[in-house]
Amino acid sequence: MDTLQLKNKIIQRIIEIDDVNLLKSIELIFNTSDKNISKFISFINEKVQEENLNETEDFTDYIKEWVKSM
Repeated sequence: MDTLQLKNKIIQRIIEIDDVNLLKSIELIFNTSDKNISKFISFINEKVQEENLNETEDFTDYIKEWVKSM
């Protein structure tokens, strides 16, 4: 995805937000210095990637029960 598409996708997502408190929080982020924004975004990106890695489900118990019932 190129930069312009990504920016448009982010803008569209922000436009869809109806929660005033969430919009105020976003505004706060944009009103901080650039350095703080990049730290914040990097932190969130790291957390999202960690969650994606940890999302693998453990089917061990399910498989054990299935084998027992055979």
